[in-house]
Amino acid sequence: MPDSAASAGFLMRLARGFFDGHYVDRSACDAAFARMHRRDAIGDRLHLVFACLGLVCLFGPVTLTEIAFGPLLVFFLVRVINTFPVWIHGFGQPAALSAIALSLWMMLSLQWSGDVALGWGEIAELRWFVLVGLIFPVIEKRNQLIAAMCVGVAFGQVGQLIDAFDGFGIDWLASIVENHPSRIGGWWHPVVGGSILVSTLGLALPSAMLGSGRSRTIGLVGALCVMIGILATGTRGAWLASAVLILVCVVFGLISKRIRWKHLLVLGVIGATIVLASGLVMRQSMSIRIGQAQQEIAQILDGDYDSTIGLRVKMAQGAIDATRAHPIKGVGAGGYQHWVDGRDSESGVHAHAHMSLLQVSSTLGLIGVGLWSVVLVAILRSAWRLWDRGADGIITLAPMLGIIGLMLASLTDSVQINTQTAALLGALAALCPAYHPQHPQYPQSDPQDASDK
Repeated sequence: MPDSAASAGFLMRLARGFFDGHYVDRSACDAAFARMHRRDAIGDRLHLVFACLGLVCLFGPVTLTEIAFGPLLVFFLVRVINTFPVWIHGFGQPAALSAIALSLWMMLSLQWSGDVALGWGEIAELRWFVLVGLIFPVIEKRNQLIAAMCVGVAFGQVGQLIDAFDGFGIDWLASIVENHPSRIGGWWHPVVGGSILVSTLGLALPSAMLGSGRSRTIGLVGALCVMIGILATGTRGAWLASAVLILVCVVFGLISKRIRWKHLLVLGVIGATIVLASGLVMRQSMSIRIGQAQQEIAQILDGDYDSTIGLRVKMAQGAIDATRAHPIKGVGAGGYQHWVDGRDSESGVHAHAHMSLLQVSSTLGLIGVGLWSVVLVAILRSAWRLWDRGADGIITLAPMLGIIGLMLASLTDSVQINTQTAALLGALAALCPAYHPQHPQYPQSDPQDASDK
């Protein structure tokens, strides 16, 4: 029994050491940054410009998202001699290493997948974790990177504005947004847009609810704009996820004693008033979506699954059946639809299960679930430690709430295999390294960090 306890304790320390990045040589990382700053100060500024540009363009149409970080990648390679020691530590962060492990298992699973081409497509979406290394050379400017993401969200919502007013009568402008009756997603698909906006709501909530002065005002305006955007997408899963995310932020505020009940009540009244007013403006489209949900749920209770929600239920059940049939290794990356259709050729399921966890369990089995969990824990643990240290003020909480928001959205969407949500996850992971250099504005992170020096 003592041996078992000792083994368990050792494994816990080993896991914590990995997630906290204790294997990263702190002094070597600091020296690498000092060398880079000394040798290429102009490159530092240009690197930040390209990183911020990429984070803004990430929220554009999917074509723009695909090329958003092209300039950053090219510039990264151009200055690789000056940044070489730095990027070793960037690509060695826990989030990047765990994503590599997941991708290797996905590649192996192609051996038993029914759709290898689709499997490669799913694996390719993990490419966004390369941002952990590409952005790391400018991670000292983390606040500016977060601000760039907030600008990107505003850019994305411009698309919704264009969609809402039918391109303001300009044909070419109207052609760049998607047209979904009773739903306003802009150049995002409404489901993807809902997931993106729930995540980015997390970027604004800390300043809106826990900040002060101008920061609170800007955060409140941003949060309200995003909430209106979420309502406009007509994505019901995003409506629920955003409500839960707001409750999570309230809990953080109360635990950290950064928010008072009086302040919370005032914010609640302001937010509810504006959201209700927006709801009245969009009442026709929202009532259609709510009415559809009520009707479809009633149909499901009567055994009729011929509806949007009914199909979601069928896809979830198909994923559960695939997991039960192949619990350890799954049906292989990309093999979900092929396996379900093999049992019922008229199932009508989509290429994925529309829920991240079920998609992973059905295609990659329990091994994949374990590796996916390691990826998420690595990101969240790093985000939590940055918040716990309070290194950059209240804005430090923004990426963590953004990640939590994306995970809430993943309950109704496979965020890891949709290009724009996968890109957002990679960008948020890049903003939360387990270790960043000891810059004057950053305090020592923990006793382990100090001992490593």
